Amino acid sequence: MFSALRMKTRTRELFKSYCKDWTLVVIVLVAFSIVDQLEPFHRQFSVRDITIQHPFAKQETVPVWLLLTLSFLLPMATVAAIAVFQRRSYTDLHNGFLGLFLAQSLVLIVTDSIKIAVGRPRPDFLDRCLSLYDNANGGNPLDQLNDPVNLLSNSSICTRTDLLRDGFKSFPSGHSSFSFGGLGFLSMYLAGKLHLFDERGHIYKSLVVLAPMILAALIATSRVSDYRHHWQDVTAGSFIGFFFAVFAYRQYYPSLASNKSDRPFSPRIREDFLPGGSFLGISSSNDRDNNGQRYRDDAGNDDDTHVVVDGPSTQSPGDESGIGFGQFFRRDRTDETLTGNGHGGPNKNVVGNESRLIPI
Repeated sequence: MFSALRMKTRTRELFKSYCKDWTLVVIVLVAFSIVDQLEPFHRQFSVRDITIQHPFAKQETVPVWLLLTLSFLLPMATVAAIAVFQRRSYTDLHNGFLGLFLAQSLVLIVTDSIKIAVGRPRPDFLDRCLSLYDNANGGNPLDQLNDPVNLLSNSSICTRTDLLRDGFKSFPSGHSSFSFGGLGFLSMYLAGKLHLFDERGHIYKSLVVLAPMILAALIATSRVSDYRHHWQDVTAGSFIGFFFAVFAYRQYYPSLASNKSDRPFSPRIREDFLPGGSFLGISSSNDRDNNGQRYRDDAGNDDDTHVVVDGPSTQSPGDESGIGFGQFFRRDRTDETLTGNGHGGPNKNVVGNESRLIPI
């Protein structure tokens, strides 16, 4: 009965704490849906500008459904697989999902707001406006187009309007920002779990972490080859996406330089207000870093003796032949001490002025 009371109190406190975060994410997404309906600014242009004379591509290399799959569903599935099956941590699962949703919601609202405010014509704008390459729609040959004397042209000269609204939403690239937002977050997540900056230089860990970033870059550059965006649009969009990926990740996970980079931050619950003391698997010393930050990564047990250690090791001291991929998704067993050359590496245990190698 007492355990049931603790669980009920814990659930209520968790809901009260994180309900605000999820509510704000939903509010941002609703705001995005409203902003997206606004008419973008119609910037003036020159019909002689060769950068907006490209043909409109009816088939995109990365359509919207594929973008959502690669930049949102794929990171979600990867986070879920690692958190549930490898880490066995519901806190990691929740923090990963919340961070990903936060990153993408901020990416969407910021990118779309800038698009509407700037109103830059796309590289295929004149084809959208005047059907330059579509004779079936009464296309206008380029050699017959001229701007007013000493003036620039505006959207009033357009003879086709079905594609016009989206034609003024070139800067920044939404595909670029969304891909770097989701896949950039995934890269950060993998880097933390793999202890990428442990000062041991495993190349395969770098390749695993960079793979989502390379995929994001390919998605972004496809927008240039499709004549949907100028290179400046792609560059700005990529920066926006990765910025919010890092921003969202650091709300719920420690720095990648931390020796606890594989752990999510602990739930925001006041343990002293809960009946029966601590049941979060957090001790007064072992699960705090030098700044007093708590970390959480267990299977929901009530004490530190049940903290899950990933990939149980059967190695003998000094034997590193058994090091495998799963060993790098681990937590250090002696978290209360400084490890690894004074920089949080997992390979050394520093006690006083002496250091010694410990088996992984």
